Amino acid sequence: MNNSHFFKSIVIFACITIGLIGLSCTNSQEIVIQNLQMKIPDGAQFFSEELLKGEIAETKIDHKAYLGPIEQTINLTKDHINMFIFLSGKGTIQADTITQSLSPESIAIPMNGINSVKFKVDKGQALHFIQFTKKLSEEDKKDLKSFPEENKHQLFFTRFIDCEPYTEKIKSPNTTSRTVLPADIVPRVSLGTVEAMGPDEVGAHKHPMLDQLFLGLTNNDITVFADNNSVQLKEFALLHIPLGSSHWVKVEENKKMNYLWMDFFLTREGQEWLKTHKPMNSDKK
Repeated sequence: MNNSHFFKSIVIFACITIGLIGLSCTNSQEIVIQNLQMKIPDGAQFFSEELLKGEIAETKIDHKAYLGPIEQTINLTKDHINMFIFLSGKGTIQADTITQSLSPESIAIPMNGINSVKFKVDKGQALHFIQFTKKLSEEDKKDLKSFPEENKHQLFFTRFIDCEPYTEKIKSPNTTSRTVLPADIVPRVSLGTVEAMGPDEVGAHKHPMLDQLFLGLTNNDITVFADNNSVQLKEFALLHIPLGSSHWVKVEENKKMNYLWMDFFLTREGQEWLKTHKPMNSDKK
């Protein structure tokens, strides 16, 4: 082979390699999504499915459903924090001496040594919820002890609609955003909602310091983009935003944007990102 042919071969090989690398990078930005099974199988009073297995480090995600009349106890594992997100139906949760009525679009987090919770669902109700079981690192345990006393709950509970609104530059004035779980309650985890009627959008942005999930709430019907990929996110579906991707959200006319974002920060310092959320002036409500 002469030098000219050898040089051409090298160039072709380099081009193929660059193309494969580019293709690999594109594929790595796939948006992983899973629809929840919202129908309890015939003849059953209990249903459970694991969601997005392995997507969030040290975190197990389960969709559970109870068909009343039923009472069910969930034992909570040591060195883990458990968050319960309620999607549809009604019931109660009991943690030690605390009993809390449950309704759709609310959250409960048993804390401070609570080792089990009991759910009760009356006849005619089908309670659907997602349980996040997140392992606490040694640093997380230290953070829990250092958090303000007012943030240390036996049972943290709130309805999404009751949470504090905030504004953000990447969102339009027509968008209502609320902080569901602020910082310094669960280490390195924060949650919030985004709601608007279309047409509207959440502008493109990146946050490589956190893993983010989107949970479609009632009547949600949006398109989620991440780099060169996009997916439709309907109600009762869970997706994982590719880490470090440029991502944005769009809702078309006569459709609704109504989703819960869940931020799992890689480090404590990464929570500085939340400072981009500006509490809404109460005078403007």
